[in-house]
Amino acid sequence: MRDATTIAVGELHRTIGAEHWQHKTYRQFWTWFNARCIEIVGAADADDLDALGSALLEVRDAVEANGFMVASDRLDETIDADA
Repeated sequence: MRDATTIAVGELHRTIGAEHWQHKTYRQFWTWFNARCIEIVGAADADDLDALGSALLEVRDAVEANGFMVASDRLDETIDADA
């Protein structure tokens, strides 16, 4: 991947921690996360898309590990960094 894409994925990784989203809703997180992923993919070179796809799957795994994957009926709940 190109430097700008690698940096963007790294920044995405750093901002998926609950401490960044405390007092916001899961819906706000997912709106931001999906939009940011679309921006990153849109800015990537075609040659980088396979590697980027793999990197974004790793980020998605971290999102799940951080507890952000919730049922749709919980999207308006507030995120608690201590949970």
